[in-house]
Amino acid sequence: MADLDGSGFTHLDRMLALVRRTRELLDRVVDEGGLGAEDAAFLERTTLPHVEGIQTGFHGWLRSEGADAAELRYLLLQVASMRVTPARSDADRAAEISEAAAEARLAGRSLADGPEPTRLSAAEPWHLAALHHARVVLAFMPRIPDGDVRFPSGRRTYVDIPTPRGPAELADRIAELEAELWKAVTGRSSAPVDPAFRRTYGFFDAADRLGVRAFRGAA
Repeated sequence: MADLDGSGFTHLDRMLALVRRTRELLDRVVDEGGLGAEDAAFLERTTLPHVEGIQTGFHGWLRSEGADAAELRYLLLQVASMRVTPARSDADRAAEISEAAAEARLAGRSLADGPEPTRLSAAEPWHLAALHHARVVLAFMPRIPDGDVRFPSGRRTYVDIPTPRGPAELADRIAELEAELWKAVTGRSSAPVDPAFRRTYGFFDAADRLGVRAFRGAA
């Protein structure tokens, strides 16, 4: 018998399970201060690739006419190779090595193989769907009734978290999701009172609450 709770679409069902599990793991970060190896591996191998798919969808969706010159310059500077400076402290170098090792594992490579060559690829339909889903979630987040907010610490509301107003703000929010998840994977999670952590938790809380309804809004 078919699962009556399922959407009938494999990608969608997997994504809904992903956002639910990710929110549960962020609860664990708050309660326990970090994640075990298995839980961190889920974020690394499942959640982060999904967020990277959202970023790919953003790059495939953005058109020059959708942003003014200042925004386009800002967005170009978000490309890692154009903005990242060399590590200057022991902490920066440790984070750089840890993230490089995690990225190599995702790509099935060894650090000894050197950095993966840059490749250009078009956004796939699912990446665009993931982006539009994320946009609906970000718009819905500040509208969640306070009584339905599941953030377990501090302010139990998202009303103060604004919806991104343009491509630059949207790019920043997507990048923030990735950065906060990497911190959790590498054992350097932000404190629950950190606004970036609360926005990240709120994203997955809202996505879980919206469920399949978000895709009707993104259509």
